[in-house]
Amino acid sequence: MRETRSHGTPGFPVGIYEMRQEAGQPILENHWHEEAEFLFVEDGQATFRIGYDEYELAAGDAVFIDGGELHGAFPLNGSGCSYRAVVFDLNWLIDPKDGISSRFLQPLSRGRIALATPFGSASEWGRRVLESLRAITDMEVSEDPAKEMRVKGLLYLLLAEFWTSGEWKARSRADSQDAKTIERMKGAMAHIELHFNRRLPVGELAEIAGMSEGHFSRVFKEFMRKTPVEYINHYRLRHAALRLGESDLTVGEVALESGFDNFSYFSKMFKALYHCSPSDYRRRHGGGT
Repeated sequence: MRETRSHGTPGFPVGIYEMRQEAGQPILENHWHEEAEFLFVEDGQATFRIGYDEYELAAGDAVFIDGGELHGAFPLNGSGCSYRAVVFDLNWLIDPKDGISSRFLQPLSRGRIALATPFGSASEWGRRVLESLRAITDMEVSEDPAKEMRVKGLLYLLLAEFWTSGEWKARSRADSQDAKTIERMKGAMAHIELHFNRRLPVGELAEIAGMSEGHFSRVFKEFMRKTPVEYINHYRLRHAALRLGESDLTVGEVALESGFDNFSYFSKMFKALYHCSPSDYRRRHGGGT
């Protein structure tokens, strides 16, 4: 799904996040946002999917995620995973009048070049990048009046490590084709987000993506690790959980609003995901009257 929350502020468009997912918990739902992102693992391990590629990451490993790139993470060998992320607007670093921007930052922002990923403590340049990333994340609660200047400087420094070390490459035509497929998937997912509360045949989604139903289903499962139907139901259940916690609607009304016309099926699916009944979930999360 598309992430719509703001990362930072218009004047300081940087979001810093720390996530700790225990064994058995989802690691990171598939999503995308317009901002670029650096993410590094502090503890545990997980399989991270970025576009068409999958990486098994453990403590000391990191990845760069282009703005608009579909990405998520899944448990690996039953392990939990703790990670930090720096999400930022790459255009904040770009000044069209300087050579740095025209030679490196603008091509990166426009998807013409790709940074080496994954990377980490196994290389000297990777260790330097990780040091800069940790310094940025450690400044999340800093009251330093120069915090924004320091974060911006550190982002320049870590991107310079990729440039100096030659750890980047020009994107190929095959990369462009992959990107087109991903955009088709994102279009189908956006359609689900707009129309999840009604019947959504897989054929309708395939048409949005410009694919045959069979091909669409195969590609969708490859990316999302869920069939289209499983993804739609998961999205509906997440919406239902949100509404149970914040609204005064009855459980039956929440089920209907979320796209379930069979209450027994809704209750069964909800309990399988959240390990409690919808009513119990509401009591625990303060919804209702």
